[in-house]
Amino acid sequence: MNPDGAAPMRTIVVSLLKGGVGKTFLATHLAWYLAERDGNRVAFLDLDPQGSSTRRLAGERAGWFAADLFDPEARLDLTDAPGITVFAADPRLQMVKAAADVRDFLGRFPALGAHFDHIVIDTGPKWDELTLSAMAVADAVIAPVQVAEDSIECAKMLLTALKKAEGARGGRKVDFLGLLPSMVNPFDRREMDNAVKLARAVGQKLMFPAFIKARPTYKHSAEQHHPVWRETGSGAKAAADEIRPILAEIVRRMDDRRLSAA
Repeated sequence: MNPDGAAPMRTIVVSLLKGGVGKTFLATHLAWYLAERDGNRVAFLDLDPQGSSTRRLAGERAGWFAADLFDPEARLDLTDAPGITVFAADPRLQMVKAAADVRDFLGRFPALGAHFDHIVIDTGPKWDELTLSAMAVADAVIAPVQVAEDSIECAKMLLTALKKAEGARGGRKVDFLGLLPSMVNPFDRREMDNAVKLARAVGQKLMFPAFIKARPTYKHSAEQHHPVWRETGSGAKAAADEIRPILAEIVRRMDDRRLSAA
């Protein structure tokens, strides 16, 4: 429990072992959504050395660097302010390559619990010590996936990675919220066929019951460093009406599973 008696900090990781699937879009929008609920204190950890989320969240409060959590000598001066605090990516993340680095991260990460209600972690497109660290502290994982020819293989790689992460955390299960088809063109018959193949391959239980369409409005909101529901241009309302229920369902699933585990 946090010192004030509130519910324990919850950590959700957005991950898939492939680039260009919408991880940054989903992770940043999830952080914005959580921060708007009841004055939540949200920490955003950008563990992707490319730093796309860091740039997208340029308008939010700057915290320390994500790499500081892998350095036992780095100072962490944390505050309890509502809203989003960004632990930015920087070049030092590319130096995280040893088991000792993972252990240092696992040792430092619990200190965030006294200062934040939620942690959102964006990961890179490959299995490495950064992704392992994220999975090792995750309460839940959501995986945006493109419905392409290699979607099934990407999904299988992620599920294998989750098993490895559970081994690193003493067998404690990772709560997998599902594969979320992302940036989908519903008028492309091939994409729809691939979505059906993916659902059959992994089973409906592992598929999130929604998908995110490919919309120009999403790209524009990213360039403006704010969530799509703050857009005013053409298509903004349809985009907001699509993504908000998806984010609400992610949070609902986390809430339900925490209650069932209590």
